[in-house]
Amino acid sequence: MKHYQIDKVNTKNWLNEQETSQITSLIASSFKGVDSQAYFQHYFNNPVFYQRCVRLFYQQDQLVGYCLLTFRKNTDNSIVMGASAAFLGSYRGNNNTFAFSFLWALKTWLSHINHNLYYLDTMLSPAMYRAMGKKVAFIYPNPAMTENEIQLYQALVPDAEPSQWQNLACLKTVGRSTNYSDDEVQSLKASSKAEIAFYCQLNPNFSQGSALLVLIPVNLKQIVCTGWKWLKSLVRGN
Repeated sequence: MKHYQIDKVNTKNWLNEQETSQITSLIASSFKGVDSQAYFQHYFNNPVFYQRCVRLFYQQDQLVGYCLLTFRKNTDNSIVMGASAAFLGSYRGNNNTFAFSFLWALKTWLSHINHNLYYLDTMLSPAMYRAMGKKVAFIYPNPAMTENEIQLYQALVPDAEPSQWQNLACLKTVGRSTNYSDDEVQSLKASSKAEIAFYCQLNPNFSQGSALLVLIPVNLKQIVCTGWKWLKSLVRGN
């Protein structure tokens, strides 16, 4: 079957009516407890974001997934990248979003070198946390956080709700969840994979509308170390 991708940017070639309809349908089938039209407006058409870009994943002419990145500027001279992604069940877990996100993070960092840049995501899925955690060099929360790192993380997510893990404030009630089956939820909670087990320890109620606030700083150290980690994984064929 033919697989292909289409990239769209709101300042150039933003979504047409057919693509908008495909995305809202995919949102409705991918999440529980969500109004797909309101979700689309909030993330895809929200003027608070000075830039939005999305990669659409197709099999034949069917949209099977998307990765949306949003960008907003804060008054403290920082830029915050946000993300939204959805895939049909059979296409999840293939690290489809990392390359797209990393390249946009690199491009944004290079073009705003005097800004502090952060990637902040409300992750509903343990599998997504694992996919990112295996790829990037520095991700928060993580089980080896120092006191200084915890303080820096907490300062950047001031409204977060507390987790049972060390009472770390790292959660957000969003009222929606990934459309996992009961068997999939139980399998994730029983997983021995380090990143998934840690996510479930932090956010055991991920299937009930609770998300983990995941922060990834984008700076020279992160880019160099992540790029090196990524290249090594390509050489190993992982």
